[in-house]
Amino acid sequence: MQIRKIVLYILLFLCIACREARKEPPEFVFPASSPVEKILAKGFLDVSTFYSTTDYYIYKGITRGFHYELAQSFADFLGVKLRIIEVNNNLDSAIHYLREGKYDLIAVSMTVTPERKEKIKFARPLFETGEVLIQNKKQGLLHQLTDLNGKTVFIKKDGPYKNLLNHLQDSLQIRFKISEISGYSSEELLHLVESGEIKYLVSDRNIAQALSSSMPDIDYSVTLREEISVSWATNPVSNDLSNEINTWLTDYKRSGKLNMNYTRYFNNRNRQNNHKSKYSIVKKGDISPFDKQLKQASKSLNWDWRLLAALVYNESKFDPEAESHVGAYGLMQVIPETANMFKVFDYFTPDSNIYTGVQYLKYLDNIFSEYPISPEEKLKFTLASYNVGAGHVKDAMRLAEKYGKNPYVWDNNVDFYLRHKTDPEFYRDPLSRNGYCNGQQAYDYVHRILDTYNNYKHIRP
Repeated sequence: MQIRKIVLYILLFLCIACREARKEPPEFVFPASSPVEKILAKGFLDVSTFYSTTDYYIYKGITRGFHYELAQSFADFLGVKLRIIEVNNNLDSAIHYLREGKYDLIAVSMTVTPERKEKIKFARPLFETGEVLIQNKKQGLLHQLTDLNGKTVFIKKDGPYKNLLNHLQDSLQIRFKISEISGYSSEELLHLVESGEIKYLVSDRNIAQALSSSMPDIDYSVTLREEISVSWATNPVSNDLSNEINTWLTDYKRSGKLNMNYTRYFNNRNRQNNHKSKYSIVKKGDISPFDKQLKQASKSLNWDWRLLAALVYNESKFDPEAESHVGAYGLMQVIPETANMFKVFDYFTPDSNIYTGVQYLKYLDNIFSEYPISPEEKLKFTLASYNVGAGHVKDAMRLAEKYGKNPYVWDNNVDFYLRHKTDPEFYRDPLSRNGYCNGQQAYDYVHRILDTYNNYKHIRP
């Protein structure tokens, strides 16, 4: 009987052991991607910046700015493309959306403060600045801070200046009114001082330096605080992104490029002053001298006029007399054959050149309207065709279908076969009815226009 019990226990143990052995191994959980890994995977560095004559702006059709150029350099360092997601002048909302993950980086001249450190992570300082009192030279200058007693001092509402001014009143035993203004950029506030609408403003020295050539009546000689770090900001959890910024920045400083760019945008005394300064042009939001014509012409295309402007910039840099080695002429680089298609015999004036180019774009758009292509995709087909002709793009569509790709999708489908129409395997294919084509040129052309348009979109409509 005892032996039977022992055997029974042994069988029960073996049964339980077998059941345990049949259990599925625990599922392996992959660690979440780091911020830098996510950037590399999507191929873009998504950035928020401010629209100003120092941070980011469009001037004579060209995208410029201290922080734009630095962000472009950092994107190149990561091996990705720069994508400007948002341009505004509200730092509080920018910080909010950064924390929510709308973009990877805030690239503006943001001073480092304890309050901001609680919400965002700062990289190493780009440079240092001071906080200064902005006055109008024509209205009588204050030369010491105690003279502020009884006055009204204006500050930007989302700026870091209020605590400083309160401390100043207590330490100097004076009293003045602090008036916070919202809805204005820092540059616009300086313009209010220049125009005499407000008398006293606190701002950063680097901004005043940058605008002093176009606003000669402002004075910023009275300093409130020195040695304040200016840095880029990332999400608090983006330690690896901040580390990458720091690595890039070390090399960028060592190369001398940071100092060169800082001098160009913030401390260039050689900029010419005239009645239509860079500030006034940028503030107005002009892209080119032909904005009015482009706005009107774009209506017949049902395009955003800034998209048409992006195409014109990439064709001619807004030079109405530009002429290529193949005989293309004017703002939209019209060739005689295209002008003849639409019975335009004088396409040498800006108006007639824009008209002819737009007619050709409409013609190309109609070609691809016959296919089940989404509007976003059709735009890329149309732009590529403006560069190399619709015949080559249709060849690439036929090749894409032959090799199992989608002939109605541009990215990683039709664009691949257009780019490879320099390869005999493809341009000698019977489906390639138009033969050899430098498709890489058209591929790059499409991307350049869309990149330019992405920048222009931040100009008011």
